[in-house]
Amino acid sequence: MLPFYEIRKTDLTVKHNTYEVSFPDHMHKYIEILYVYSGEQHIKIENMVYCVKEGEAIIIFPDMIHSYFKAEKEKADELLLMCDPKILNPLFPSFKEYKTDNPIISKENINEETLFALNHIKPDDSFEIKFGWTCIILSNIIGTLILNKDSRMPIQDITYKITGYIENNFTENITRESLAKMFNVSIYYISRIFKNKFKMNLRSYLGLIRTEYAAVLIRTTNRTLTDIALESGFDSIRTFNRVFKDIYGISPSQFKNNIANFTNKN
Repeated sequence: MLPFYEIRKTDLTVKHNTYEVSFPDHMHKYIEILYVYSGEQHIKIENMVYCVKEGEAIIIFPDMIHSYFKAEKEKADELLLMCDPKILNPLFPSFKEYKTDNPIISKENINEETLFALNHIKPDDSFEIKFGWTCIILSNIIGTLILNKDSRMPIQDITYKITGYIENNFTENITRESLAKMFNVSIYYISRIFKNKFKMNLRSYLGLIRTEYAAVLIRTTNRTLTDIALESGFDSIRTFNRVFKDIYGISPSQFKNNIANFTNKN
């Protein structure tokens, strides 16, 4: 299964999970921090596998393919924090310009101030309160990491520009040819960027983003599937149905019915 591009409706998300999470390969533009209160959580980031144990945290930088998985069926208690880097500027460095060889933050490197914030940030807090706690957590965690600045090769610069453009315009008709013309490169250069960075072609990448956006609309609105398909950038309902099923394993109508049934039960 291809990794999908996750789109959220908020710039700052806080989740409190009482179990070890299982979630397939995906990527997104957010800074993601996982802290484990008890138990452990297994996670794979760019083909490297980590086990985050009680009292530890891990940070995931934007546009990194990652997944969560369970090693055993054991209970866990953990906090998941996702923040759009745009709301952190100019308080923090540009996270797309840096990486770290070891994303794990050990128990010894989490000071009392950070631990206090991790224990007090709540999913139902107002945005302002969550943002305040996030700044405390992130500023202390960043201080424990060894950040390596990317070499900033031209292909990397163009990758960020292209993905940024797609993120803001994925509902439009985007092709290799249109991107090549806009960024003054060849269509083969465009293909190489997506193959090297995302291990897929442009069409698959656009399908992932559009499908995830469509899933958000299905979950949060009462609009028809045809309207959602067109708004998400698909050229036809037939293409929408095919791509959606390839990614989610079920059709958009089944996905919508499952949500309706779950809502009615609750």
